[in-house]
Amino acid sequence: MKIDIIGSVGAGKTTLARKLSDYYRIPYYEKDDIVWVRDDSGDYKRSAEDRDALFQAILAQDNWIVEGSPRKVLQESFDKADVIIFLDVPSRVRLKRLLVRWFRQRRGKESYHVFPDFAALGQFLRWHRQFNRDRSMLLKNLKQYGKKVQVCLSSQEALKILDKKQSE
Repeated sequence: MKIDIIGSVGAGKTTLARKLSDYYRIPYYEKDDIVWVRDDSGDYKRSAEDRDALFQAILAQDNWIVEGSPRKVLQESFDKADVIIFLDVPSRVRLKRLLVRWFRQRRGKESYHVFPDFAALGQFLRWHRQFNRDRSMLLKNLKQYGKKVQVCLSSQEALKILDKKQSE
């Protein structure tokens, strides 16, 4: 099975990908980790060649889950996916999750890739607003993928849809 999970920051993409990975026993990959190298000395962007080679190696596998914001450079997975889950969680829910995550990271209760300072919070809020502005265009662009696109208001809804697809 090949699953692409997209949505805004705070939609629950990573949590859903982990659950599905455990349930179906297939690997999941965060698109951020395809674009960025996570290193003890700090994160840095992969070269386009390294990023594309890594992404192609993932897509060549028989089964995978990729999750992340719908980056233009990583949309080839839409063509290759059996199902595209668009986690279209309401804006207020995503905003609350974003703030709770930031506070938990500030208190050392949750791990992070970017130090949870006020600049990072500002960036997360900008991404949140930008996604809200781009949402209708994303939905329009996803129409080309037909029935493989599943717009879900929650992770629970996505799980039910995937269970139904598996039993067909």
